[in-house]
Amino acid sequence: MMIKLFKFLSSKSQVEMIKRGLIIPPGATEKPTKTVTDLLEDFTRSVLGPENRHGSNNMGREHLYKYLPATQAELPVRKMSDSYDTAIIPLGTDMSMREKYMTFHKTIRIGRLLEDLDIFAVTLCYRHILNPKQPSNVSISPYSIVTACVDQIDISHVPLRHDADIRLRGHVTWVGKSSLEATMEVDQIDEKTNAWNTVTNARFVMVSRDPMNKGSAIVNQLLPETEGEKALFRKGEENKERRTQMQTTSLFRKPPSEQERLIIHDQFLRTIDWKSMSFKTRIKPANSVWMADAKLKNMIICHPENRNRFNKIFGGFLMRLAVELAWANCYVYCKSLPTVVHVDDILFRKPVEIGSLLYFSSQVVYTQGHYVMVRVSAEVVQPEDGTHDLTNVFHFTLKTDGMAPEVIPRTYQEAMMFLDGRRHFMDTEHPSPAGGPLAKL
Repeated sequence: MMIKLFKFLSSKSQVEMIKRGLIIPPGATEKPTKTVTDLLEDFTRSVLGPENRHGSNNMGREHLYKYLPATQAELPVRKMSDSYDTAIIPLGTDMSMREKYMTFHKTIRIGRLLEDLDIFAVTLCYRHILNPKQPSNVSISPYSIVTACVDQIDISHVPLRHDADIRLRGHVTWVGKSSLEATMEVDQIDEKTNAWNTVTNARFVMVSRDPMNKGSAIVNQLLPETEGEKALFRKGEENKERRTQMQTTSLFRKPPSEQERLIIHDQFLRTIDWKSMSFKTRIKPANSVWMADAKLKNMIICHPENRNRFNKIFGGFLMRLAVELAWANCYVYCKSLPTVVHVDDILFRKPVEIGSLLYFSSQVVYTQGHYVMVRVSAEVVQPEDGTHDLTNVFHFTLKTDGMAPEVIPRTYQEAMMFLDGRRHFMDTEHPSPAGGPLAKL
């Protein structure tokens, strides 16, 4: 399975310990005392104040504009330890919680975990923000923190159990002017040894917005002090540069490379009918599937039940629907139970309004060995004129026990989707066929 841990200078001092890409503050408890439910309730009460009802249009937040700073100089510099927090998902003791997270084959619903990570990332960002302009008697924060993208979530070879507690912990590791990167770790307790084993690492990029979620809002600078913190901050800068580079070299902007063009042409040569020598006739190779036949779609109505505190549809809810659709598509495609092993490049392009008709389309775009790359797009459908407005793009890598059928594009559009999926797959690390050290394919 894929594991990509942050690589940085390892150091240990009296004030901190670096572990798996996090700075663990001194005195941090091994087992959290608050659950994810407690975390959300405390966060709602201390940061957001009374919950806005659907239809209120956030009218109770307009007066908060005067508390926003104009420059970062107005805000105190923060440390990584200031935003550190931890919470527990009590699957070992809470039966109702366990049923909510358990799949039909008694593993963990990754979609539920994505929802919790999204909420957790938001709370970490609010912990980072310290605003002297906000009076002590004003409990509602003038900031609106929203998810911009999920950079990476790597899932180890250790499957998450449905009957053991899960621990979330993390902190902010990089800050720009109005954007923040929250790095999180998901552990599960081994009840035999009473030790916590890390099973997932995640990085969420969040954006700070004004009270009405109409423009950006400036946040505190982050000051890395130790070598470990500086390495984490540099990693955040590298992630930003990597995302910028991906946009620059996107197939929407530049044509495929010479190697990629040869790959597509080779696929064409393997699928033509040499007897007829016709460009129209195509023959599907053995153990392969036409890309057009590797789709699965769904449409939902966005009800107020699934909104966030700012009366938009909750991003974690969208992630859960997308990953479960991708899983179902891979199951149908491979005809065997798959496992989600990597989540990458989830882009939140636009907010989804309550009442929207949201159209999910999943497509197998690339396969290699036991691995399947599935791309899921979410579009708001306007029934009046039939137009589609893209709001989210998701990429998931899944693994099956058997060899996955090769997916074959037939059109130029499908070929570009194939190459885009291949790029995402090549950007992650996978175990070698012999089960040896991790290798980039």
